Amino acid sequence: MSTYEDLSNVVDVTSLECLNEKPDKNILGIFPPSGSVLESDCDEQLLMHIAFTTAVKLHSLEFVAPNDGRRPSDVKLFANMRVDFSEAEGSPATQQCQLEWLPHDSSRMKAVFQTKFVKFQNVKNISVFIGSNVDDGETTALSSLTMFGIVLSDMNMSNLKKSG
Repeated sequence: MSTYEDLSNVVDVTSLECLNEKPDKNILGIFPPSGSVLESDCDEQLLMHIAFTTAVKLHSLEFVAPNDGRRPSDVKLFANMRVDFSEAEGSPATQQCQLEWLPHDSSRMKAVFQTKFVKFQNVKNISVFIGSNVDDGETTALSSLTMFGIVLSDMNMSNLKKSG
């Protein structure tokens, strides 16, 4: 049986993007986890665009969030697709689920989203859409997002130079 590794070392942090994030509580606070939180701005929705420096097989995502009503609830994943809010709400996702939360430590909860592995075999980027939170509150917050899987090659796509 294969073991799955933390894919943080192949997340292209230079291209991370999150729509509807508070400027002072943005996605860079959770990649890598720094004790900061990512929090939505005008409503509970967040849309993260995450690219990898090499293709991966994505096995699961581990969400850690504050132990309050701002924890994400409904999550949609779009493999190798960059979507906007209207597409994320209205288009079929590669996979979606409602997160089930368990205690992580005294102030945070953890939920694991296990992918349908056959649908996430050659992932170069992923859009993660959080549509709501557990209490239907004003904002959604996330302490960390860790992805697990298999790195398909050691070729770093960001090191390629254009020729000709």
